[in-house]
Amino acid sequence: MRTTSQSEELRDVGPLGQSVAFAFRFIFLAVCLIAVGWFVSNIHQIPPDSQAVVVSFGSVTRVQGAGLLLALPKPIERVIVLPGRERQIPLPISRFMEGQADASSRDFDLNPDPRLNSGFLLTGDSSVVHLEATLFYQVTDPVAYMTAAEHVAPALQRLFIASAVSIAAGRDLDSILVARPEVASRPGEVIRRERLRSDLLRAVNARVEALAGTGGNLGISVRRVDLVPAIPAAAKAAFDNVLLVTQTAQANIALARTYAQNIAQESDREKDRTFTDAAASADERVSDAKVETASIAALAQQTQGMSRSMQLSRLYYDRIGALLHKAGQVEAVDRNGAAHVIVPGAQR
Repeated sequence: MRTTSQSEELRDVGPLGQSVAFAFRFIFLAVCLIAVGWFVSNIHQIPPDSQAVVVSFGSVTRVQGAGLLLALPKPIERVIVLPGRERQIPLPISRFMEGQADASSRDFDLNPDPRLNSGFLLTGDSSVVHLEATLFYQVTDPVAYMTAAEHVAPALQRLFIASAVSIAAGRDLDSILVARPEVASRPGEVIRRERLRSDLLRAVNARVEALAGTGGNLGISVRRVDLVPAIPAAAKAAFDNVLLVTQTAQANIALARTYAQNIAQESDREKDRTFTDAAASADERVSDAKVETASIAALAQQTQGMSRSMQLSRLYYDRIGALLHKAGQVEAVDRNGAAHVIVPGAQR
C-alpha cells in the first residue's frame, strides 16, 4: 500500500520532483557507504616484525603486537606502526665517513679540513685509527621511541662517537687492529681486540641509560656493534715497510741461528773426536808403559825382601850377560889410560 502511494506521489510531483528524490536517495546511500568506510578505515594488519601504538586525542591508549588491530577511525584514534621488539635496526655512523671520497677502497686518509676527520680517533699510544661502524638497536619502550623517533639516530651517533673516543684513548693501536704482527699476535692483544666491540656496546648502552635517567629516554637498547678499523693510507704504507723489514730481519736471524747451530754441531763433533783420540793415545801410552815396566815389576817381585845393594847386584848379573853378548868388543880403560880388552868379540 505504501509503495503504491509513493509511486502515486512521484507521479504527482512530476519529472523534476522524481529527479530530486532519486538524487537524495543516491546521496544518502553514498553517505552511508562513506560512513561505513570511515568507521573501518583504522583497521590494520600489523606485520610479524612490528608493533603498533594507538593514540587517542594525543594520549597513548594501548600497544599491540603483530596481528589484526581494531581501532576507532581518525581523528578519534591514530595508529603508529613501529619496529617490533625483536627486530634489529641498523644505523651506520655516517659522521665517520665524512670527508672520505672513496670509502669502498678502505684507503682512508686525513682530510686537509679538520672538520672532516671525525672518523679518525687518537689511540692511547698516540696513533691514529679510522673506524667504520654500524650499530644495531632494538625498540624496548615503544611509547618513548615514538616520542623521540626523530632524535634517535642523531642521539645514537653522538653517544657512539663519545664512547668510541673514550675506548680508543684507553687502548694502543695493536689492541684495535693488527698493525704490527709481531706484537698484535700476543695472546693479551688478541683478547683485547676481541673485547673491543663488547666494550663499545657496554659504553653506548651505559650512555643511553644515563640519558634516560635525565629524562631523555630513547626507548631503545643497542644489541650489536660492527666495526671495521683501519689506519690512514700513508701510515699503512709505513707499517707495510716496517713489516717487510721485520720479516727480512727475522729471516736473517733464522739464517744466522742455523749457521750458528751448524758451527756448534761441528765444534761438538771436533771436541768428541779430539777427546776420543786423546783417550786412545793415553790408553796406548799406558799400555806401552806397562809393557816397558813389566820386567822391572817382575824383578821387584822376585827381589822382594832383598837390600838395595843386593837388588842392584842381581839386576847387574841378569843384564850384563845379554849386553856383553850383543857387544862386538869391550875394552876397559884404567886410570893411566891403558886399554885392556875384556871381551875380544866374535871371531871373523
